[in-house]
Amino acid sequence: MMDPFWLILILFAALFVGVVGLIVLNFYQKKKRREALEQVAARLGMRFAAWSVEGIPSGLDQSGFELFQRGHSRCSFNLLSKRLIDDTEITLFDYEYTIGHTRDRGTYRMTVFSAYQKDLRLPSFRLHPENAFFHGIAKAFGMKDINFESHPKFSRSYLLRGQDEDQIRMRFHPGVLSFLEDHLNYAVAGSGSYLILWRSNQRVQPEAIENFMRLGEELLQRLRRI
Repeated sequence: MMDPFWLILILFAALFVGVVGLIVLNFYQKKKRREALEQVAARLGMRFAAWSVEGIPSGLDQSGFELFQRGHSRCSFNLLSKRLIDDTEITLFDYEYTIGHTRDRGTYRMTVFSAYQKDLRLPSFRLHPENAFFHGIAKAFGMKDINFESHPKFSRSYLLRGQDEDQIRMRFHPGVLSFLEDHLNYAVAGSGSYLILWRSNQRVQPEAIENFMRLGEELLQRLRRI
């Protein structure tokens, strides 16, 4: 029978090797993704930055979006950005934040599309896929779900809320509603000059980044048509 000392030592060594292996694998996967996204940026003629010095891209930290106020250890990286002809600033980036500590700790990761246009003048709104969790948040803050009789699929699929309902309804014209009915499970938030789009806890693969950017740009253009 093996000496307990050696058994404990072997188990500890196996655990150590396993932990180191996970760290190395995680580092390799991050490096591979960064290199792939850098290549995408070069192909699309976009600027690329591995990290955001501010933690959250400049301007968005002051936007008041609830997404960038969740949890702690917030950071953004793999930033692809460009300026359109009309001076709209487009940025796509990986974003993550952590909720809880120790055993209850959970990290959420996603890819975010953001647009800044000085004259966009969006009313403040939040749009999420319909579920009980976000309904609970809305009720807690005394906000109701804004529905549209003309688009029942949209109303069943999404929870839309904001203070200025009249302005929100004006921006969410049939062109926007139909577009979102065709692209379900996205979350969207807008306020003033900023618009952001993402899928909860989902990163976009490098090969799908261009399509994700086009989708965000199309939504931006539709929201501007009033």
